[in-house]
Amino acid sequence: MKKLKDSRFGQVIEPESPIELLNLIAHGGDESDTAVRMWRGQSDEQWLLDSAAYRKMLLSKSDDRMEWHVAYYEKGLLEKARHKGFGRLDGRTLSDFELLARLQHHGAATRLIDATRSGLIGLYFACSGNFDSAGMLFGIHCSHLGGGEGKLLDETYDERVQSIAKLNHSQTWEPPVVSARIAAQHSQFIYSIIKPGLSHGSLAIEKPNYLLAIRIPAQHKPTYLKMLSANFDITLLSLFPDIDGFGRAYGASREQWANERW
Repeated sequence: MKKLKDSRFGQVIEPESPIELLNLIAHGGDESDTAVRMWRGQSDEQWLLDSAAYRKMLLSKSDDRMEWHVAYYEKGLLEKARHKGFGRLDGRTLSDFELLARLQHHGAATRLIDATRSGLIGLYFACSGNFDSAGMLFGIHCSHLGGGEGKLLDETYDERVQSIAKLNHSQTWEPPVVSARIAAQHSQFIYSIIKPGLSHGSLAIEKPNYLLAIRIPAQHKPTYLKMLSANFDITLLSLFPDIDGFGRAYGASREQWANERW
């Protein structure tokens, strides 16, 4: 197992076998440490820990007043989505953050960063694209996160943003099942006030040692994807159990038997 120094993420660990990788997911960098983490996989090691809303704002804005720009954008997004009728689901009105979660899972840019409670599902996303580049699997220690699992988030958008404005750590939230993907992916969002200028990205992480950064070499991605499919039934079809996911799984870029486990 290699330990590398990285100017953005601090220490980066590169496992050299599936066994080393699974031990890292189970125990972290220290085998006595079994604390729960929230996981995020990114298929390109060059990407920072930024939300899609932040990246969207960078297309037309500078880092100056970035939190204000993101909040202004998200409030407008919620207003437009409710006007289109997307704020109601199964006969009930979604809270602002429930609606953001629904929009996020259908491709809209929000401050919510997709994560998962499953390290193996995080690994899938670290391996499932950009096959010429190394991926990264991040585990964020729950001692550093506010929020939790199985909790309502029914405040208004303004109330929630104001409550996190002075915090130097991120929040995590398990959204209700407003789409089939949320359940299948063991979804857990991570979010914070936008913090431009940090080495790892704009997500508020107070101490680097709360972030477990695992590098997945490009040549190992196919091996891990085969392992996840054959042994854990983690595939494109199982993680995206809707018609959009089915269409992607049988798209022109995937060979005929790509969805068969054996």
